[in-house]
Amino acid sequence: MKDRKTFIGLSAVTLIILAGALIKFGLHLYLAPGYGFFFDELYTNALSRHLAFGYVDLPPLVPALVALSRALLGDSLFAAHVFPALAGAATLVFACLITREFGGKTFAVAVTALGFIIVPGWLMVDSIFCYDSIDQMVLAVFLFFLVRLLKTGNKRLWLVLGVTAGVACLTKMTILVLGPGFLAALLLTKRRKDLATPWPWLGAALCLVLVSPYIIWQFSNHWPILEYWRHYGTVRVYQATLGQYSVNILVYMSQLLLPLWLVGLYRIFRPLNGVNYYFLGILFVVSFGVQFFLHASARMILELFIPLLGAGAVLLEEITGRKTWAQWLRAPIVVYLALVGVINISFSLPVLPIDKEEEVTRPYKVLYESLREFNGSFNSPPIFLAGRIGWEDLAKKVAEVYDAIPEDKRAKTGISADTYATAGAVDQYADRYGLPDAVSGMLTYYLWGPGENWDPMIFITARSNMMSYYYSTCEVKSSLQIPVMGYKPVSIYLCRGLNTPKEEIWKAAKNFY
Repeated sequence: MKDRKTFIGLSAVTLIILAGALIKFGLHLYLAPGYGFFFDELYTNALSRHLAFGYVDLPPLVPALVALSRALLGDSLFAAHVFPALAGAATLVFACLITREFGGKTFAVAVTALGFIIVPGWLMVDSIFCYDSIDQMVLAVFLFFLVRLLKTGNKRLWLVLGVTAGVACLTKMTILVLGPGFLAALLLTKRRKDLATPWPWLGAALCLVLVSPYIIWQFSNHWPILEYWRHYGTVRVYQATLGQYSVNILVYMSQLLLPLWLVGLYRIFRPLNGVNYYFLGILFVVSFGVQFFLHASARMILELFIPLLGAGAVLLEEITGRKTWAQWLRAPIVVYLALVGVINISFSLPVLPIDKEEEVTRPYKVLYESLREFNGSFNSPPIFLAGRIGWEDLAKKVAEVYDAIPEDKRAKTGISADTYATAGAVDQYADRYGLPDAVSGMLTYYLWGPGENWDPMIFITARSNMMSYYYSTCEVKSSLQIPVMGYKPVSIYLCRGLNTPKEEIWKAAKNFY
């Protein structure tokens, strides 16, 4: 049945989708200048200044989009957050369209839009310009066309899925981790018959063509992504139990929305609007198991909650639409979701002064403090907030040390950092404070080489000073506390008297995790 036109030729469902997208976009835009750049943004910004077909840990698309954003909108904090806000709004639109394909009407689509807006994980990733916001958008497009394939049986949609999968691979490798679940769902459902036709294979070929420049780059650079992922899963990510992994996911998806996810998972295994979508349920369950086994980040499965959100919203609409009296339950559901949204926004977006964050959210801090995702990292205050604090202050401190060096020595002074975050902070504010670009052995910074100037050297670290082995003297000139770097302050050393060839130091500095 077609939606009845209600306003300027648009249906109620269309208006709800548009309103949801505008609210989502407006919320992120309003808070765009909050706190400062997130530490992963500093790294992505640095990548955008060195465009290539690949990087140690990332495909090329997002740095290219960051470069485009910087060219069109400038380098301000507000400008940097326009693209991810747009991506979040677009993801919401496709989530609502999936609900519509499931047979959802006005209330189900409204629940989907509101539910999407209030989920902590999507609030967090859409508030910073890194790979996750674009990744979620592309995967939402992929899931929408997968739903269309399951509904219509139109085999030509495999071509669209192939192209979308290729774009997803150029964004982040999340879709590869979904591969085992996708294959299991394909083989366990009637869609396995499509394998006897050319369409899935043509789609796979299109995907491969799109990804080929990135594959060639990885091959030419001796596959650094493999070394990165090996260390990522064994060294960086916390080896969570099944219970803790489930808690980690719920921190991002909200423990307060657990009933919605459970009923959505139940409903996805039953026909929706006369169509079987249990392909999506199998995809979710198998992917959950695979990602737990691989010790993947909990954020890698966020996109698979989009169909669960739609299915759960349809079930709520069905339950509250059977009897007239049941429709009165819709208002309390909306009020509950709104209250959950207020709570989730308080620890997901920069709405509170950072020094008041823990005090205000103390009554429900378990909603975020229970996250154990990375070794040595705790989520109090929430990392997506704490990770925005202190970076410009660090650059100012480095500039004070740099400016205090005699002018005849200053031109030969280098800056080295042992993390991509501290190196990225220097690079982000280099023009503002008259600093040279930093060098680092971490991730793609290592491939850019050691630079020219190594004596004297300003070295930034929150660990022991490895540079002291290579210089006659290393003196602490300044330090400051950066919340996301832990309890130990970040120290700024000035080292003089280089006694080791910089090429040897550089080999020892390599860090691909």
